[in-house]
Formats: sequence, C-alpha cells, structure tokens
Amino acid sequence: MRNPSKIIALILFVAIAKLGYTQKFYEAETIEQAKLKVYHVEDPKDADLFFCIVYEEKEIKKIGIMMEVANPNEAQIILIFVDDPKLADIKVWLVETPAEVAWKNPDKKKFIVVNGLK
Repeated sequence: MRNPSKIIALILFVAIAKLGYTQKFYEAETIEQAKLKVYHVEDPKDADLFFCIVYEEKEIKKIGIMMEVANPNEAQIILIFVDDPKLADIKVWLVETPAEVAWKNPDKKKFIVVNGLK
C-alpha cells in the first residue's frame, strides 16, 4: 500500500506547478482561433502594455513577460497579432528587458488573466 501523504504531496505539487508563475502564449493562425487580439503600436505612448518575450520560463515573474510555445496545449494565452488597431483587445509595445514591462492602461488588465501573476 502506498503512503497517502506522499500521494497528496505529489498532487499538491502538480497543482501548484500548474497555477504557478507561467505566462506562455501560442500565436494562432486565424483570428477565430485566438482568445486575445493584439496590436503592436508604432509609438510606445499609444500602448496599453509594454511586454517582453523571454526564452526561459524561470524569467516569467509578472504579466507582460511572455514566452512563446510551439503547441497551443502548452499555452495559457492564445493570441494573434492584428493589423488594425480597431480589432485589438490590447495594444502593445515590445521592450527588451523584463524590468521595462509595465501596464500603461490598467483598464486593459482584464484581457490577460493568468493564475499567480499580476
């Protein structure tokens, strides 16, 4: 017979890992597949969110620090970049470092909700 406390600990570990600090996105091929429509602005003062793309999951500490994944099943956010700002849920400006990531329009926070991140 297995030790029930070890089984419970394993279940809790898996649950916490799934709710942890991850913000992975998958770029959809069509607008119908996307849950979030994003427009990349030409001027940073027009952005709702300054975001950064990282390549290691451990760097993800808050909303806006994102990592692209190759499979939609791995993603918390399925998005598409649109060419028309009128179609966008949020407007973004790409920054180079996680330290620069910031919400410029807090009203748009409702469009990106990831457990464990603010």
